[in-house]
Amino acid sequence: MKKSLILATVMGTALLYSPAMAHGPHEHGVARMNISVDGATVEIALESPLANVLSFEHAPASDAQRAEVQALAAKLRQAEKLFLLTKAARCRSTGVSLASENLPPELLGEAAPAIEAGGARHPEKTHDTAEDEAHEEHEAHGDLDASFTFTCDKPEALKDINVQLFTAWPALHELEVQLVTPAGQQGAELTSKKHTLVW
Repeated sequence: MKKSLILATVMGTALLYSPAMAHGPHEHGVARMNISVDGATVEIALESPLANVLSFEHAPASDAQRAEVQALAAKLRQAEKLFLLTKAARCRSTGVSLASENLPPELLGEAAPAIEAGGARHPEKTHDTAEDEAHEEHEAHGDLDASFTFTCDKPEALKDINVQLFTAWPALHELEVQLVTPAGQQGAELTSKKHTLVW
């Protein structure tokens, strides 16, 4: 039993931090989520195209777009409303981290990146046309990476998670999930009609 729990934990960690999760295919309407349940701790890693959660995918260019990003961040930071864990397990949100190459960290409620010694940021690099086009293509198709941590008072009672992302984001149609718990590993596809994971 102990070996299987250790294996599940290792697999969960591998899933949460795998390169595939960090750079999965960009498909509008689809998001990916990895969940690891280890003792009293539940870790959720979510990757979604910005088009699923905002009306744009580029860096915000107006006050209205900046306000939209802040509203998104505020909603994501209310993790207990987005992920309904088994009530009897008495789980609470203990951490949320948000990141996107196309959105300023401060609008997501994260610390701004540190300025290098000397007070200067990297100077703009000169790119050839192909590199410029690739960079513009990347910026036009941004992703959101979010991680959520929950701590449960009665982890032995934790048996399901009702995912409310479809209600929060009508543009989201499918959620591809990898779940690792002490009971084993499973994959699932969630939709607005089937949005509860059970183990």
